[in-house]
Amino acid sequence: MTSAAIVRPASIADSFACFGLFRRSLWDLMRRIGYLPIDQPDPDVDVQWPAYDRLFAHLGATCAQWWIAEDPQGRPVGYARSTERDGLAELTELFVAPDTRVAGVGRALLERAFAPGLGTHRSIIATVDAAAVALYLRFGVAHQTTGVGVTGGPRPIAPPAGYETAPATVDEVLEIENVVLSHARRQEAEFMLADRPAVVLRRSGRPVAYAFLPNADGHAGPVAARDPADMPAALATLERAAHEGELQRLDLTVPLGAHTAVEWLLGERGFRIDPFYCLFLANGPWAQLDRYLPFNPCLIL
Repeated sequence: MTSAAIVRPASIADSFACFGLFRRSLWDLMRRIGYLPIDQPDPDVDVQWPAYDRLFAHLGATCAQWWIAEDPQGRPVGYARSTERDGLAELTELFVAPDTRVAGVGRALLERAFAPGLGTHRSIIATVDAAAVALYLRFGVAHQTTGVGVTGGPRPIAPPAGYETAPATVDEVLEIENVVLSHARRQEAEFMLADRPAVVLRRSGRPVAYAFLPNADGHAGPVAARDPADMPAALATLERAAHEGELQRLDLTVPLGAHTAVEWLLGERGFRIDPFYCLFLANGPWAQLDRYLPFNPCLIL
């Protein structure tokens, strides 16, 4: 790292500055990979902030590590944050200002926020920025599957047959997550249930799947099932709620290893791939990503 940058612990007061780094860095990547036009201006972070402030407040209040890098004038040039839940350490964010990309700031932040030894299991949902991925792979994670954006206009769909549906409880969410993710993330479950409605699907009284439905900003997920065969029912419940909520568009991040979900969404329901890719990195195949769609915005599993 250059001597010009100073890395310090971050605080809640840094949330909006970090959000600006997140959006500008992501916009720069999307221009570089052709997802956005090269002349697309940076986003208006003041407009976008209300859809993210609850998530940033949650991560800021419950993170394991959170560090910010500043230039000599005190301007933020990068930040990194991680969580640790039930032994699962997850790098939720690492974003560096585009003009600071080669200054070594990213590594210095990662060494603090995602140090070796943090967590029994480790995970990152990474963008396809080549330099960042090369760095992540030196911190105890490897590629598990690739995720892709899937989008479509929600259409009417009958309730799934053979299931009882009811509002999800924290304990039911954790029961399913223990099976699917090998961890029970109580802090995440409580936050998600406060942020967006969720239903649990039961068969013969036993919870077999859950689906977090769109919130006021249109963000949905996660969706999980004990068995991949139950994913279509959970996704149908989600699409039905999106249609009844009069959403014009439903966006999901789908691991390509989740074959049942991919076939249902692209084949049965006519959704299409919106080609922004991400990589699911972890220190082993402990998460069953063939029966799981992550939380959106896609900063955490």
